[in-house]
Amino acid sequence: MGRDSQASGRKQRNRTVSRSPERLDPGVRPTHYDLSLQVDPEVGRQYRGEVAIRIEVDRSRRAVELNAADLRIAAARVEVGERSLPAQVVWRPERERAELRFREAIPAGPALLRLRFSGRLRRDLRGLYGARAGGRRYAFTQLEAADARRFFPCFDEPSMKARFNITVTTARTHAVLSNAPALRVTRGSKGQKTVHFAETPPLSTYLVALAVGELEASRSVRLGKTPIRIWHVPGKRHLTAFALEAGRECLARLEQYFALPYPYAKLDLVAVPDFEAGAMENAGAVFFRETLLLLDPETATLGERKRAAEVICHELAHMWYGDLVTMSWWDDLWLNEAFATWMAFQVVDRWKPEWKMWHDFQHYRSAALRLDALRHTHPIHTPVRTPAEATANFDLITYEKGASVVRMLERYLGPSAFRKGVRRYIRRHRESNTVAADLWQALSEASGQPVEAVVRGWIDQEGYPVVSVRSARTEGRSVLHLRQQRFRAAPKAEPGRQRWPVPWVGRVAPPRGRARTERALVTGARHRVDLGRTALRFVYGNADEGGFYRPLHAPRDLAALVENLERLTPVERMGLVDHQWALARAGRVPVQGFLELLAALGAEPDPDVLLALRGPLGLLEDRLAVAAGGDVPARLRDRVAEIFGPALLEVGWKPARGEAVETGLRRAALISILGEVAEWPPVIEAAVQRFEAYRLEPRSLDPNLADAVVTLAARHGDAARYRAVAAAVESAATPQERRRFQFALADFRAPSLVDRTLARCLSPRVPTQDVAFVVARLLANRDGRERTWRFVKRRWPALSKRMPPMLATRLIEATPALGGSAHRRDVAAFFRAHPLPAGGRSLEQALERFDLDIAFCRLARSGLRRWLDD
Repeated sequence: MGRDSQASGRKQRNRTVSRSPERLDPGVRPTHYDLSLQVDPEVGRQYRGEVAIRIEVDRSRRAVELNAADLRIAAARVEVGERSLPAQVVWRPERERAELRFREAIPAGPALLRLRFSGRLRRDLRGLYGARAGGRRYAFTQLEAADARRFFPCFDEPSMKARFNITVTTARTHAVLSNAPALRVTRGSKGQKTVHFAETPPLSTYLVALAVGELEASRSVRLGKTPIRIWHVPGKRHLTAFALEAGRECLARLEQYFALPYPYAKLDLVAVPDFEAGAMENAGAVFFRETLLLLDPETATLGERKRAAEVICHELAHMWYGDLVTMSWWDDLWLNEAFATWMAFQVVDRWKPEWKMWHDFQHYRSAALRLDALRHTHPIHTPVRTPAEATANFDLITYEKGASVVRMLERYLGPSAFRKGVRRYIRRHRESNTVAADLWQALSEASGQPVEAVVRGWIDQEGYPVVSVRSARTEGRSVLHLRQQRFRAAPKAEPGRQRWPVPWVGRVAPPRGRARTERALVTGARHRVDLGRTALRFVYGNADEGGFYRPLHAPRDLAALVENLERLTPVERMGLVDHQWALARAGRVPVQGFLELLAALGAEPDPDVLLALRGPLGLLEDRLAVAAGGDVPARLRDRVAEIFGPALLEVGWKPARGEAVETGLRRAALISILGEVAEWPPVIEAAVQRFEAYRLEPRSLDPNLADAVVTLAARHGDAARYRAVAAAVESAATPQERRRFQFALADFRAPSLVDRTLARCLSPRVPTQDVAFVVARLLANRDGRERTWRFVKRRWPALSKRMPPMLATRLIEATPALGGSAHRRDVAAFFRAHPLPAGGRSLEQALERFDLDIAFCRLARSGLRRWLDD
């Protein structure tokens, strides 16, 4: 195992032909860190540390560069053999580096760097930062992508793996968690202790973890030799059972899939009260937002449980795919995230098939399709020079599009060959670093297929195709004519000459009998599929929505699909809604066609299909109907109530004894459509009636109705109800309830209440992790968006300090809700005058969405009027 790791390291170094000035010199490589820290978040923000880094030097040199940012280095020296040489520290702040200069050259071979340093617990959820909960103070790390350098001086690049021995001195009352188990604890003076952790396997610096503070642990469960625990702030142990079960069940299935035991000594899942990301895959000590780890199964919605299980599984998949085997540089970030995203849905679906996890995947995939149709998108594999560019790539393209391509590739190769290739890849490169070509090689060896030739068109090209599908009868035979071109979101955009190797799979139904699937690899602009002599009842051009492309059905074929909706799978109906909406927005089909599909789905039994309609309905009501003018908004709301009202009257508000889970979810989706879009008075009145009982006793309401009920009560609430919701934030029994009430404060419409919520965003009452989301929700509030945008501009210096770089982009993404050319110009001018480090691409995408909404309103408003007149 050790020798294999060293060999892989040599192979990786030999690949390096040239070095970007943004990268560290690969001729100096760390092999081991001894990191000692003195941290006590209750005493103050200052912490001190010493680090001894064993390095291998390829040639004689008088200087070594490593990463350090926002730290003080009090002393530095290098030890070579019997010599100990002091180092002069020369700072390179523009590159977040420190150069250590020696008065004489050190020779090639091993050396030891020793540095004494200090830092401050940060307030931006990066590096080693401070957090508060329940009157207590904590310290946590968040180091991905390149924030280990804000914690301690290090070689902060993923390919520079090393082993770590970590020692932490703090108050005896504090728990201390890191990647490895604690070997021993020694008592010190003045109520202190020192925790000595075992040595880790080789890790990239971004995977190092530390948590310090009064944390408590759940009971421990085991999977084989691996102990699994949930850590949390005091008083929340009763919320840990679900995560323990999900962690163990997912870990067992992951071990089976990889045919390799969990590679670390223990598994701590840590619920962090203020955290930038949803979760972080630190080896052996995975950090999560509390909402994703601490749940009461009796009051959590099914969606909250599914999301928690999916994220837990995603992070655990990283233990092999990302931690054990790590990308060499951030341009292959998708190797980590796309695979873990796909794997999470795969594994949780096997654990809980009744949850229909691939329906959830379809929702996320739809968002990726929307993003990737923009002009300002990017390929899955994107060149990265700087940490800010790496941060910008934590998006739907890297995660959901990447996962869609992984899923498409698995379907193309077959599950058995794909799994065999993944196992070979993990074993061959364990404890080392890889590039995409290593995965393609392993999959090709396992499958006998030229994998790279198929997949590179999807990885290296931005965008995706629209595949036109037209059926015909020719000389007594049924044929399909397929044609591909790039799909663009903008009407009249030039599609260009891009081509993809499309592993096309269609669902084909004869006049009688069962539908079957047809397959073809479409590599050129056109392709013909011969179906034989049987006539066609219908054809759906993306069976089970397994392909990352949009099907464009000929008018006659689309009409046949609408007549046979019940014969499509729910995921296909979700896809049909999404594709027709996108095609209408792009001017490829009339908006009336989408509206007729909408009307045909009024009695839709599947809740996820109804949820797929919710987004388009919201934009129709909030933007297109307003642009159409006159009484169109009111008439549209009446029509929506006419279409979906009978279904809600059928299922009612009160669950029947023994009713199916899907019925309750359908009820929730209908309430959202009828209450939030149609503003149907009977639904609003019923929601308001139920709100007060829910606020006082959450178990009084079906959990799946809670979001809609609280949202509607807030939208139609006064100052007294605002005070009640604000009080519920503080008294909430679970993280999910706290989040629900916190976000609902952004739904109140009165100007004075909007102002109160904005003021909260500058105070500790809204945790740092939630600020950007609350402001984005206020921008979505029709009655609050203007005041919110003025507030953002006026209070930007204070507001920006409460939004870490990755979260600040969420605010930019929300600005198209403002609508109109004047606001577009204002947003562009403001963020170009106040640029965010990782926000350049997000701004360009937001401005493009402004343009698309404006163009759609001009294109489709007359069509909406005609549909309402029919």
